[in-house]
Amino acid sequence: MKKYRLTNDNCRYVYLPGIPPKIKGFVMEEDGYYTVVLNPALSADTNKKTKLHEIKHILRRDFDKADCDQVESEARA
Repeated sequence: MKKYRLTNDNCRYVYLPGIPPKIKGFVMEEDGYYTVVLNPALSADTNKKTKLHEIKHILRRDFDKADCDQVESEARA
């Protein structure tokens, strides 16, 4: 499996006000560039854990997988 490197050039982190507390964060990918979206209503500790969780999705190339439930289950393991 090809390894992917995250840099300031291809990954950015943003806070999106107004998303429900139930949504801790998510990641979007377009043409090899990643945006990790975090919830500013949550604690710094929660956002740190969420950021690491979303980075795991990027490094595992989860965007190429079809089953979202399986992807989340594997990422939480």
